[in-house]
Amino acid sequence: MTMNTTVDNITSPPVTTNQTSEAPSASAHLTEPFRVALIVIYTAVLLVGITGLTVMINLLKTNIRSLTTIAFLNLMVAHFIFLLTVPFRIYYYVSPQKWEVGQGFCKLVSAMVHIHMYMVFTIYSILLTIRFLQFYKKTQRTEFYRRLHGLGASALMWFILLVIMVPVVLKQYGQKTPTEKQCFKFGDGITSHVYNLNMVISIFIITVSCLQTCIQVIILRSMFLKYGPASRSQQEFWVQIQNLSFIFIMLTCLVPYLLFRLQYLKNIESLHQINEVFLAITGLACFDMLTFTGKNICKVCWTR
Repeated sequence: MTMNTTVDNITSPPVTTNQTSEAPSASAHLTEPFRVALIVIYTAVLLVGITGLTVMINLLKTNIRSLTTIAFLNLMVAHFIFLLTVPFRIYYYVSPQKWEVGQGFCKLVSAMVHIHMYMVFTIYSILLTIRFLQFYKKTQRTEFYRRLHGLGASALMWFILLVIMVPVVLKQYGQKTPTEKQCFKFGDGITSHVYNLNMVISIFIITVSCLQTCIQVIILRSMFLKYGPASRSQQEFWVQIQNLSFIFIMLTCLVPYLLFRLQYLKNIESLHQINEVFLAITGLACFDMLTFTGKNICKVCWTR
C-alpha cells in the first residue's frame, strides 16, 4: 500500500503540468516579436491612412470628369474599404490571438489585404499608363465626356469586384479552415491551381512594376536632358515626380512581398510568421495619400 501510494504521487504531477502547458499554445500561431511588429505596422497604417483620407476628401470637389481624379477617387475607396478591416487585425494581435467573430468574417478580413494590394497595383498601373501616353503624345483625351460616365465606370468596377469577385474569392480562399479560434492562417489550404495562379500573378506584377520603373526613369532622364536645371519649373516635371512616388510605393511595399511570396509558397509552414509581416507592409501603400498634400503637386493633380 505504501509503495503504490508513493508511485501515484510521483506520476500524477507531470500529467497536470503537461495539460497546463499545452493549453495556451492551442490557438497562438505568432510568436511575440512578430505579433508586436504586426501591431506596430497595422497601427501606423490605420493612423496614416485615416489622416490621408481626411486630407484628400477635398478631392471630391474637383473635376469628376478627369481620368486622373477618377483614378484617385477609386484609390481612396480601395484604401477606405481596407482600413475598415484593419482594427479587427489589430484587436486580434493585441488579444491572445482568439478570433470571436466567426470564420466567414475572418476570411473576409484576411482576403481584404490581398484585394487591397491588387486594387492599388491596378489603379497605379492605369494611372501611370495614362500619364505615360500623355507624355509621349499618344493620347490627348484626359476626361470622360460627362461626369456620370466616370462615376458609372467606377461604380461598375466596384460592383464587379464586391458583388461578383469577392464572393468567388472567399469561396475558394482558405479551403482548409484553421483552428476554431484562429484567424489569418490559411496557407495550409493552398491547392495546386491556387499555387500556380499566385505564382503567375506575383511574377506578372513584379515584371510590370519593373517595366514601369524603367519607363519612368527614361522619361525623367529625357526631361533633364531637354531642360537641365530648369526642369523643376516645368509642370510636367512635377507630374512625373508624383508618378515616381507611386512607383516608389510599389517597389517598397508591394514588390518585396510578392518576391518573398515566391519562396513562401514553397515553404508555407516555416515562413508563415515572416509572411504575415511582409503582407502587413503592403498596407503601407495607404501612405500614398500623403504625397498629394504638397501645394505644387496638388496643383498639378487638379489641373491634369
